[in-house]
Amino acid sequence: KRLKLGITVPNYGKFADRESILKICTLAEKLGYDSLWVSDHVVLPKNHKGFGNVFYDPLVTLSYIAGNTDKIELGTSVMVLPYRNPVVLAKQISTIDVISGGRVIMGIGSGWLREEFEALGVNYSERGKITDEYLEIFKELYSKELPEFNGRYFKFDDIKFNPKPVQKPFPPVWVGGSSRPSLERSVKYGNGWHAVGSTPGEIKTGKSIISELLKEYQRENDEFVISVRKNVQITDRDIKDEREFLRGNIDKIGEGLTEYKNAGVNHLVLQVLATDFNSITDTMEKMSRLKDIL
Repeated sequence: KRLKLGITVPNYGKFADRESILKICTLAEKLGYDSLWVSDHVVLPKNHKGFGNVFYDPLVTLSYIAGNTDKIELGTSVMVLPYRNPVVLAKQISTIDVISGGRVIMGIGSGWLREEFEALGVNYSERGKITDEYLEIFKELYSKELPEFNGRYFKFDDIKFNPKPVQKPFPPVWVGGSSRPSLERSVKYGNGWHAVGSTPGEIKTGKSIISELLKEYQRENDEFVISVRKNVQITDRDIKDEREFLRGNIDKIGEGLTEYKNAGVNHLVLQVLATDFNSITDTMEKMSRLKDIL
């Protein structure tokens, strides 16, 4: 199978503005990319430097992208499930799936930034259990005509939930994180694993664990997606970091793409590193020409 290519959208940081998002999304669809991805934070500690000053809401951003594209898939990399009411969140996601014509990929995670959990009034130490319950709630809401649920954190019955997603039984769920619980969550509740920054060797290790889990959960024949979000930078500089398979000249990047494909990656999400906007679009165009080797 062909290795699919996605591109991250700048819904945070230096290039986070309406025009940049629009240009990247329309260019990605024109160049034949398979997917577009937004990131998720609600608030950030004031001393946190990694994301810049602006962070647009991921689902509102995806709605804007859905209205300005036709075919490209729309993903979250990753939506931190415990931050939001799960019924409201399920409604937002199903609505985007409907208005986009069934293009949503739910990349989800349990989160990692303790201060953000505290600001949102969410129990950090129980984030894994909360995430699992929310995924069960999604399944109930999306698949039942009269959903009901009696969990540790949420309870409901005697309700109708519409619209249901276009994708049946619901949009793909790709679980982020490389810990054993995350990999188990991806098999128990999801359709894929969404690694961030992993090397081809780490992907092979994770895929081996996932293969065992698929057998354990009697899902050996399922179409399970292995995806990774990875920095890409086309440069003549010699990048010494051994973890950076997609930073360097175009030949090195082509070899890196092949290594990821051989490691079992089905869907590679590119995070373009650039100091100016033209470098982003230039990188997108050059990377799209590498599709023949994928």
